[in-house]
Amino acid sequence: MTLDELLLEWSYRTKKGYPCLDNPSDIAILKTLLERLNLPAEAIIDELEEDEDLDVPGTAGMEDSPVEKDNEKDLDASKDDDTEDSLAPERALTKKDLMNLINQTDLDTKQIKKLYHRLSNFSSYRPILKSLRASNYKEIIVKKYSREIQNIIEDLDPKENTQFIKYLENPEKQLNFPTKTQGNLFNIAPADKIPDAVLKKIIAHTTQDEGKKGVGMGELGMALIFKNITDSRGKGDLALNGEEFEIKGNGATLGEKPAAFPVDMTKLESFGLRRVGTTYEIGEGEDIEIVPNKNKFALALSLAHKNTEDKKGFESALKDTLANDVGHGEAVNALFDKINFDDPKTIQQEIALMNLYRYVNKEQFKHFLAHDFGVSGGSGRYIYAGGSPENIVDSLRGLAKFDKLSWNDCRPRIGFKTSYLEEDA
Repeated sequence: MTLDELLLEWSYRTKKGYPCLDNPSDIAILKTLLERLNLPAEAIIDELEEDEDLDVPGTAGMEDSPVEKDNEKDLDASKDDDTEDSLAPERALTKKDLMNLINQTDLDTKQIKKLYHRLSNFSSYRPILKSLRASNYKEIIVKKYSREIQNIIEDLDPKENTQFIKYLENPEKQLNFPTKTQGNLFNIAPADKIPDAVLKKIIAHTTQDEGKKGVGMGELGMALIFKNITDSRGKGDLALNGEEFEIKGNGATLGEKPAAFPVDMTKLESFGLRRVGTTYEIGEGEDIEIVPNKNKFALALSLAHKNTEDKKGFESALKDTLANDVGHGEAVNALFDKINFDDPKTIQQEIALMNLYRYVNKEQFKHFLAHDFGVSGGSGRYIYAGGSPENIVDSLRGLAKFDKLSWNDCRPRIGFKTSYLEEDA
């Protein structure tokens, strides 16, 4: 374990999310970690407590000292607040000094525009930081997130950024996310509150958390916009009204990659369904019917069911395949009987919903949302459902769209792409 890893682990285990040498509980946690690594715990802790560097600003991972808190107001918001400038001038700088520096610097038109935007957006850091802290984000990561949001809105219209910051500075006037089945983020966060350009930027932003785990589109942005959405300290990406809330962007997987769970076609071959190269063959002898392989698996299943005399056997084999090989488990028992094998649409729909059911049941979050933001932007559309796995699936039946099924994709992605349908076509 490296020193950075040790500090990170120590931080995770502390109550505040960062360690303090004045806290006996934090020292006890460190002692336990050191002993597990067979390191001389007492000697290391004594060394830390005697180290003069821990009494001055800039000690990584430690609680801010009184000196650091006094100096924080004068630090450049674009830098880590825990870094003190050791080359600070003897006298305080003034606006006049700043203007003189600008006048003395040779700037072209593009540089002037960039500097103008940067200066106009300079004061946004603290309101963003305060808002994210209020949204329950850990101290170990909140400053990084604040800088990222400040940076991505920097080149927008200064008037729009000012409007956004005023919104953040008035928590009592901030919006609650409404738990409606479907809607549009641009409608529930209207431009007179959150300018559209700002909303697009912060919803599309992706990052990494303190454990290097991906933070997807919508997660950080929605926590900034809606006061009843906060960071999650349990399962789920966020918390909605204190309960776990999972958010998926356009074309997102529901857990593991689909191709890792292909259908075992051998279980279906005795019923006249075979995959041959890029096609499906259905039937026997001269009665074989060819179905194109690409995105036609639901149709192939429907035709194989129609052609076989042992329909119950076919259904049992498919049910076993979906439950065990594809790994949908109890989701199959909950939804299989809703399939109408005469209608490929219901095969596509219910197997896709089995994947959603499986995912919700595994992760045990209480709220789920999919939005249409992806690599090519988004219009703000979303679908939402809450409650048990059954409640979520029932609410989204006929609304949620998924990638089309194939023999190696029975865990389809969810999204709003034009190729994502509830039916085989």
